[in-house]
Amino acid sequence: MNSQINLTNKIGKGLFSTCYLQDDKKTVVLKSTDYIKECMAMGWFPSSKYFPIVEHIKDDLFKMKYYKKVSSLKAALNLNQYEIYKELRSLNVGYIKNPYNLMDAWRAEFNKVSNIAMRKALNNALDGCGNYGTDIHFEISPRNVSTNNGNLILLDCFFIKSQADKIRTKKNY
Repeated sequence: MNSQINLTNKIGKGLFSTCYLQDDKKTVVLKSTDYIKECMAMGWFPSSKYFPIVEHIKDDLFKMKYYKKVSSLKAALNLNQYEIYKELRSLNVGYIKNPYNLMDAWRAEFNKVSNIAMRKALNNALDGCGNYGTDIHFEISPRNVSTNNGNLILLDCFFIKSQADKIRTKKNY
């Protein structure tokens, strides 16, 4: 990264990451322990219009394009992209007794997606996540997606359940 990293303008925080808007107002730096961010930066995610490009800077710092929060996904997305979003929101694996079967359960759900490009992107992302575990979960909501020229961007929809459980356990002490 050519310019100075700015970790003062915090614009968001989740379980794994804190997001900082950079001075150029076009990029963010993520201070993150998220296996999925690492997975994306290592090139395990598919090259797809549906996922951001994540670059590893150093240690626990990652960089990506800044995607603004959208107040209305319906208004910001092209009609077909909004239909994809609604379809993704309807996916559900239910209760899976053995969390290590989540990968297979999500693959079965992703195979129901009617848009072929999105179905392939999700399954390829799932394969990439498999490099970090099989207890993969998918969560889609307005807070972890954005838009780019009317297209849906899945910013932060995948996570490894065991990693999330470990962090949640630590926070309860």
